[in-house]
Amino acid sequence: MSDLVATDPDLTNLSAPELDRMIGASVRLDSKIAQHERVAGSTLVKLAQSRSASVLRNVALNPVCPKETLLRLAPKFPNEFFANPAIFLLLLEDPDLFQRLPVTAIKAILKSPDCPPSVIDWAMRSGNSSYALALAGRADISVSSLRQIATGPHIKAAEFATSRLMGMGEPLKEKSE
Repeated sequence: MSDLVATDPDLTNLSAPELDRMIGASVRLDSKIAQHERVAGSTLVKLAQSRSASVLRNVALNPVCPKETLLRLAPKFPNEFFANPAIFLLLLEDPDLFQRLPVTAIKAILKSPDCPPSVIDWAMRSGNSSYALALAGRADISVSSLRQIATGPHIKAAEFATSRLMGMGEPLKEKSE
């Protein structure tokens, strides 16, 4: 009997309703269901209530994850949010989608090494102090961007960027020729 419990069922040919009926049996099974190509969006909504990070990650990665569920998961799983194959389609469908993310989600995305350059550019232009601070902490931020943050209106971000520039031996302002 213990062999039956330890062995996961083959989910390959199961339908969405069959997958839905199986949720809650184990975290391992829920994690597999969350990645399944035939899982229903409503099942992913249920799985998004899990306490398991692996289940939640797989929900965030699934292209059929409903938009609102994906937005709720974005603050804790920013890399998975951007790795979701449907994200660019969702952005085409709803260009303001990214702006509706909580600030915590955007800050997490900006701190991620996988953050797309277009998002970094958007954040630099946004004028948001939280975004400026997150960008100032990026290891790969350009010196010119650090200078821009250092001379910007956001005190904490400016102080942090100035400190980083000084630590790099860079002048606060670019030399004029």
